[in-house]
Amino acid sequence: MSLPALTLTFSDNKGTLTLRYRKEIDGLRTVAVLPVIFFHAGLLGMSGGYVGVDIFFVISGYLITTIIYEEIEQGRFSILNFYERRARRILPALTAVLVATTVAALLLMPASLLKTYSQSLVSVVTFSSNVFFFLSSGYFSTASDEMPLLHTWSLAVEEQYYIFFPLMMSALWFLGKVRLALIVLFLTFFSLLLANYMAIKQAVDANFYLIFSRAWELFVGSLIAIGGFDRLPLAVKTRNILSIVGIVFVICSVFIFDEHTPFPSFYTLLPVLGAALVICFGDNKTLVGKVLSVRPMVSVGLISYSLYLWHQPLFAFLRMKTVGEPAHFLFVVAIALTFALAVASYRHVEKPFRNKQRIPRKQVFQFSAVSIALFLTFGFSGHVFDGYESRFDQRYQRYLDTATFSPKRRQCHTVGENYLKPDRACTYFSSDVSWAIFGDSHMVEPAYALAKMLEGANKGLLHLSFSGCPPALLFGVKEPGCSKWIDESTAYLERKNKIENVVLGFRYSSFLFGNQLKTYPEIPNRSPVKLLSEPNTENLSAQAVREMYWESFRAIVERFLAAGKQVYVIYPIPELPTHIKKGMMPFSVFSDGPVMDLERSTPASFYLSRNEFILKKLDSLPYGKQLHAIKPFEILCSEEHCPAVLDETALYFDDDHLSVPGAQLLLAASEIGEQLAAPGKTSAIAESAPAALGNIAILQH
Repeated sequence: MSLPALTLTFSDNKGTLTLRYRKEIDGLRTVAVLPVIFFHAGLLGMSGGYVGVDIFFVISGYLITTIIYEEIEQGRFSILNFYERRARRILPALTAVLVATTVAALLLMPASLLKTYSQSLVSVVTFSSNVFFFLSSGYFSTASDEMPLLHTWSLAVEEQYYIFFPLMMSALWFLGKVRLALIVLFLTFFSLLLANYMAIKQAVDANFYLIFSRAWELFVGSLIAIGGFDRLPLAVKTRNILSIVGIVFVICSVFIFDEHTPFPSFYTLLPVLGAALVICFGDNKTLVGKVLSVRPMVSVGLISYSLYLWHQPLFAFLRMKTVGEPAHFLFVVAIALTFALAVASYRHVEKPFRNKQRIPRKQVFQFSAVSIALFLTFGFSGHVFDGYESRFDQRYQRYLDTATFSPKRRQCHTVGENYLKPDRACTYFSSDVSWAIFGDSHMVEPAYALAKMLEGANKGLLHLSFSGCPPALLFGVKEPGCSKWIDESTAYLERKNKIENVVLGFRYSSFLFGNQLKTYPEIPNRSPVKLLSEPNTENLSAQAVREMYWESFRAIVERFLAAGKQVYVIYPIPELPTHIKKGMMPFSVFSDGPVMDLERSTPASFYLSRNEFILKKLDSLPYGKQLHAIKPFEILCSEEHCPAVLDETALYFDDDHLSVPGAQLLLAASEIGEQLAAPGKTSAIAESAPAALGNIAILQH
């Protein structure tokens, strides 16, 4: 996110620096911030609205370099003055937002989420939140759109840029403008090539968050200032054409790009070059410049920094406290509140702190030091004290304590091109391995539960699970390493004669139709076509890809049956409308009772409609002596609802993965549990199945 609109007159002890004010730059800020807000709200079809941040990067690089360039050229550049200006523009409004967000977090967040928030708070005030969100991404992080401070990653990128770029520019000034520009140009190309390489290698999180693959966007703005491209003496007609091309580039990227667009990468050149063309040629004599300079555009641009700061916390708490995706009218209300807070923040926080006569340098640095110290104190204490668990009734914490994932998950679950090979996969808890579980992340907890059931009989289990991987035996997917892993694992199990029993399962409907959280209570219907990696598949219909998926799954089953295996197919696991850690807790510290009806969490009608395609396909398999069905809906659900909790025990650890207790209940009450509990087997298994069935009886009545 860019800094707030620059005050064009800067005063310090050495005199005054005046820069040319361009209204159209504030207008361009509006073009950047509104798509970001509407993208995060899911409104107006701005599927690529996230490119607004890239536009801000270009603007920041341009404006900051212009200031540094002018000051160095006049022999007035001072690092102290530079960082004073950064503190005046960034910290006051950021502090106001952090205070409000922290109070809301204390009142609304359960302990686990408040602990994560506390950690993110520390990263924000140390301007390292981009690194924090990169490191904390994955299965066990809060859903990204429910992280109140997630958007500060872009502030961190800019601040890291401001740490090294002014020093580099002042240190290399003696080389002359041309050589300096060539060095920046080299760094620009290096960073861009790195970004595209990381996009190809599917290093998605590192590429998105870290400065190494983002710096080129700021460098583009810097090159405009160093090279003087905004001052080229071109005819108005030429400037009109180039600025129109630039704004078209920006608008196209906002509406054409989406979550599947590799980003940042060469694709990012479209909005970045678009913004650069507008900055260079869209002055107040051009059509684009005149449109960007109208009062509404400039007014929104002036408050764009505060708009950016306020929108994400409001949207995050709205989503956090809503079961399913909030209705559009709620986002409209949230956007209106964002504007109201941004106007107040701009008038009463940003503008006063820019006035050096009103608030001198010493007070700015004192304010900065105190606010950073306070946020660090709260952040560290929130981490040390585990999110202040005592804020809520302890019975809810007991619920959360049962929402456990497998202790083998981090060690044995694999992902990416450097995946765990089948011949090196985990086996536990016995060396006599005659069972295997094969599938995606939804098989991790069932693997652990089954291994514990087998342990008493001195039997072991082979664990084969790959994150987000469909049964892609007959087709290729973009998930790095997935298709190859499926092929290798299927072949490995085929030839491993000692493996007599294979349990097979995936999160079928998520790949076929999309995630349920973004649409609940509506049934998602996203096309899986964009998930394929093979050439010439973009023209396939969604139904054709779904049929391809099924043929691939059936081929895996047939190969295992032909190899003489006992095959157990796990049907779709019921999904919750929200994360279990949200649904279990009260709305706030002042509320009593969980947000979600824990024993009637998901309507049976939703499950049956959501999984209609795959249920019909799975029912068509030739079940019998060698092929067996395990149906979570029949075991875990009543005729009307599926629960999130039974007997004060969480059946899930998020919104769709079974917890260890949930997996134990599923398998103990399945055909596997009946088989292992047969006469002559371990008594521990015999005891677990009746207990599980007792829980089902409680649910049914």
